[in-house]
Amino acid sequence: MYFSRRFIINFASPSLISMSYTTGVGPVDANGTVLFFTDSGPVAGSTDYTTVVIFHGSAFTGHTFHKLLPMAAENNLRLVILNRRDYAGSTKYADEELAELREGKTEFLQRLGSESAYFLAWFVKTNDIPKIGVDGKSGGLATIGWSLGATTPLAILSHPEVIPKETYDALEPYFRQMIFYDPPHLAFGYDQPPEGYNPFTDPELKTAEAIFANFGYWVSTYYDHPDLASRSPSGLDFSKRGTRPSIENMTPDDMKVTFDGEAAGRMEFPMYFPPMQPTIRQQTETALYDEEAIKKILPKLEIVHQFCTATNWYCVWGFFGNERFAPKRPTRFIEIPGANHFVHWDDPKAYMEATVKGLTT
Repeated sequence: MYFSRRFIINFASPSLISMSYTTGVGPVDANGTVLFFTDSGPVAGSTDYTTVVIFHGSAFTGHTFHKLLPMAAENNLRLVILNRRDYAGSTKYADEELAELREGKTEFLQRLGSESAYFLAWFVKTNDIPKIGVDGKSGGLATIGWSLGATTPLAILSHPEVIPKETYDALEPYFRQMIFYDPPHLAFGYDQPPEGYNPFTDPELKTAEAIFANFGYWVSTYYDHPDLASRSPSGLDFSKRGTRPSIENMTPDDMKVTFDGEAAGRMEFPMYFPPMQPTIRQQTETALYDEEAIKKILPKLEIVHQFCTATNWYCVWGFFGNERFAPKRPTRFIEIPGANHFVHWDDPKAYMEATVKGLTT
């Protein structure tokens, strides 16, 4: 039922080598629901490589991470890049599931958690990946949740009522780190300062399609925040648009496979507002701040928050929030200087270095 295909990928840049990779779909439940993924494959000759499963953010698909594939083996990593549900190759949401999202129901987030945990447990078992090494810094499994995509793996830590204990037990020898890659405050349901520019309520944008067309520029430019050290709204750049948008580094063919405004409008837009935002906030409370829940759900799992200093203010505010509220889980913050929200596209080497640093130190 679940397929895989092996291809040769040729990158235009002379600094990136041709390589083979596998694409396929994997199950997220027992009902035929699947996620599409790209897999760099096991690292030849290695018995302690780390498997990193990547969850993309709003509108921009897993394809934006393909520049990392040629760097995986040399860094002792196996990269598994997902397309989340509703995006190309993965199962679309049913109308009743989207109704739960629009109504802010916990059931939608429960599904994110149970499906994500199911996929990870399936991948671990099917591929017999290395367990966590004795040093805790090699082998095992890590997830990367980019942008609002951080909400999806976070759900694994919040909903034991729908995730069987057997699934947690199966993951525990492997799952060692959850990476939040430049997430906005919305990924955690944190309040936002009223003075900041809101690309989702801009009165000049009349349709969801217009909102997400503008979003591509707003989210991918570089911002010059005047005083990050202040940790206050006054230190942020609230410009409607920054400079050097990363999407201008994408060809029309790139955009066809990296950007899906229709999927974003269908299943991302309701995540940004009440009634779903308070529901996400409760998820965050359980996952990061409820000490009793943490003791029961993957208690050794480490959180790493990657913060880009030239990103949009939403994602800076997400960093400020996690730093200020101080999660009870083991947590580290890794700064990527001068990086915007698309450093994995604009400077994949810098992003890979930051990721390896978090995994190995």
